[in-house]
Amino acid sequence: MSVKKTKDDLEDVSLLKFALVAQLKRTHQSSDVDVLLFAGADGKIYASYIPDSIGPKIFELTNLISHNLLHVSQQLAMGLRQSVIEYDFGTVIFSAVGRGALLISLFTGRADLSENMGKIEIAKHVMQHIFEQRPMTAEQLATYPEEVADELRVLSKIVFNEMYTQSSEYKKNMEILADIKVKITGVMGRGEVEQVLAMAFNEIASSPKWMTEDLWPLLVEMIIRDQIRPLHGDYVADICEAEWIPDIKHKLESFV
Repeated sequence: MSVKKTKDDLEDVSLLKFALVAQLKRTHQSSDVDVLLFAGADGKIYASYIPDSIGPKIFELTNLISHNLLHVSQQLAMGLRQSVIEYDFGTVIFSAVGRGALLISLFTGRADLSENMGKIEIAKHVMQHIFEQRPMTAEQLATYPEEVADELRVLSKIVFNEMYTQSSEYKKNMEILADIKVKITGVMGRGEVEQVLAMAFNEIASSPKWMTEDLWPLLVEMIIRDQIRPLHGDYVADICEAEWIPDIKHKLESFV
């Protein structure tokens, strides 16, 4: 029997990696940092965010990082919390994340570091929370500054949504949705599908990914009653009703 995943469950390695990368991406979007790396003191990269638009300077910076990483790690282990190294073509900020891990922020151009340090500080705390797999409880969040707690809440929602898209419930709903689209297309044409579904989902106050086994037959019945029967008559609507609803129920019951 499978165990249903929750927001607080980050034991799966792929989801842990997703959470780390998601936070790096959010930090990139809210600051002037061009590239972010989350690494161990031994140089192993746990997660990274490198946008496609980055220029050739990144290779020069990463080479310098690899040469300086051991030295910086030794300094951080001795109590140094942060190291800012400026080069002619960019700046690198090494931030300690707990013991034995580093958040590395790379700027390939000139930037006001004073405006970015706060973002990096928030990211550092969030990365440590994720990496150490601490619980996402109210008590735990209360120990952080408000900005860190808020960021953790947002990230928790992002991770939960990602976890759901990997679940059997989500995959089942997407298959049922695809099947219903084919059915509607056969009667009303491809151009009407999205509008028909939008009206039906709005009527039952739900969306495809959150549908339940009880709601799918209800949705199909509503589409036949409110949109197919008025436009295509009772004969077509009766055929759809006789074929579609049992077929949808069968697929829901047989889905593995």
